[in-house]
Amino acid sequence: MSSGRLSRHGLRIAAAACALAALAGCTARGGRPAAPLYAVAARSDHGMVASGSEEATRAGVAVLEQGGNAVDAAVAAAFALGVADPGGSGLGGLTYMLIAPADGIPVAIDGSTPAPLAADPAALRAIRDSGAYYGHAAASVPTTPATLAHALARYGTLPLSAVLEPAIEIAEQGYRLSSSNIAWTTSYLDEIRASQSLRFIVLADGASPGRPGDRLCRPELRQTLLRLAREGVETFYGGSMAAEIAADMARNGGFVRQVDLATYRPRELQPLRSSYRGAEVVTFPSPGGGPEVVAALNILQTFPTTVLGEPSLQRLQLLIESARLAHADHARHILGSGAAAGFGVDYLSERHARERAALITPGRALPESEVQEAAGTSMLGEHTTHLSVIDAEGTVVSLTQTLCNQFGAKVVTPGLGFPYNCCLEFLDFENAASPFHLRPRGIYPTGMAPTIVRSADRVTVLGGAGSDRIPPSLVAVISNLIDRGMELREAVVEPRVLWNSASNPPRVCIEIAEPISRRDADTLRSFGFEHQFRLAYPPEGDANIGFFGGVNAVAYDGRSGVFSGVADPRREGFALGPRALAEAADGP
Repeated sequence: MSSGRLSRHGLRIAAAACALAALAGCTARGGRPAAPLYAVAARSDHGMVASGSEEATRAGVAVLEQGGNAVDAAVAAAFALGVADPGGSGLGGLTYMLIAPADGIPVAIDGSTPAPLAADPAALRAIRDSGAYYGHAAASVPTTPATLAHALARYGTLPLSAVLEPAIEIAEQGYRLSSSNIAWTTSYLDEIRASQSLRFIVLADGASPGRPGDRLCRPELRQTLLRLAREGVETFYGGSMAAEIAADMARNGGFVRQVDLATYRPRELQPLRSSYRGAEVVTFPSPGGGPEVVAALNILQTFPTTVLGEPSLQRLQLLIESARLAHADHARHILGSGAAAGFGVDYLSERHARERAALITPGRALPESEVQEAAGTSMLGEHTTHLSVIDAEGTVVSLTQTLCNQFGAKVVTPGLGFPYNCCLEFLDFENAASPFHLRPRGIYPTGMAPTIVRSADRVTVLGGAGSDRIPPSLVAVISNLIDRGMELREAVVEPRVLWNSASNPPRVCIEIAEPISRRDADTLRSFGFEHQFRLAYPPEGDANIGFFGGVNAVAYDGRSGVFSGVADPRREGFALGPRALAEAADGP
């Protein structure tokens, strides 16, 4: 992403000060940083769901309680997220799913959004050059309905109409606005107000973002979901709804046509499999950000676990440098220059990890010449949402969705009630040699990285939100679990130090909270990490808590037989297990 997009969107979230203080905990005394964020660890005997929305999590849990498996629950929760978390997901977006059946082989379902056949680079370049609002022209082919329906048909047990019921109910009865909902809406308020088709969908009165606890209904989206329940997703891709979408696009300068919808099919891919200190890591392959997760973990495990087991400046530096090197290598591979420079497919090998790790010198930031970061490697998915599910039989799903920007293109087809993605907005309209160049039916990389970590007695399902910060945030949580022996809640809420490659210039992002101090940040600057974004707790004013990600995770501990879940408090997520089943198991 360009620096202009980052400054205009990524750093302007304005959360209410009272809500931020409630999330952050108490103010520290004596100059020490405040306590870290707080989250409740949910526990259950019969499965777990964690997502960025309470309503969506409860939708997934309800399906588990009705006898559905993890795929059924994940699909139900994903549709519900499109209702209750409309800024980062919905029918107009794209979805990645990583499924690991309890007794089967893991599979990655790639819902990448292809560029429409009629997409015109010259027209899009003219919009960009003029600084005008993209609108319909930014939308690529919506893939979420097809991806979810494919997963349900292949790996679920319930019909589409059944898993849509919770989302339909939420659309009818409304969802409660959280401080996080309001913060994201406020950060895009001018653009939302300017969109006559979106403003009355996400703004209760068409003008204001509302207050925490307000309830917002989605009547038009409810009718759309009812149509999908009756007619199947076929109507979205080849029936009357497809005709409505295409006609609206044609009227308003968009490029999506009926042929794009009719010919779309999600792909099944082989997940990327690796290991970290004896634990198996299964993650989403390219075009996802899973290779960055693997590359960073490969570098970290060349160092003794004792070095990463305790909070220290050396640990912080290793997290930063492993993320820098992993991103650079993955980006070079994407750009196609890797083979010529010795960074081919072996950039995920142990040998390559040892070579890259050998460059790291304690107390000195790597110079750019040694990192060899390639230019022009921004990826889709600036605003995302993630959910994780595990059922009582051990089937797990890790699922990440995006509209490529908060509320996507900020446009809605009249009567359908969902915003479209804006993925074309982030592409290259000039350089035909770039892998990001707009081309018919082209698909493009993202940082989204649904991941599963399995050891002999534990399975952890996780993923996150946060664009280019997704891979480093997942690496940090995995290291917390394995190197530091943390429980899931601790691992997720622990303050983060992340590498922000999409910034111009790239920088280190630091949460100033125990055990990370301002002095630590100053020392990292003296090492050569000059460019920093700091967030001190408790945050004040328009502090950007959500910038540090949204890792929603669930786990099963084979020793205790307990399922646990935690949703990232940075984005006010919610975790819950099937209570009715848990109570039945506990007995009277």
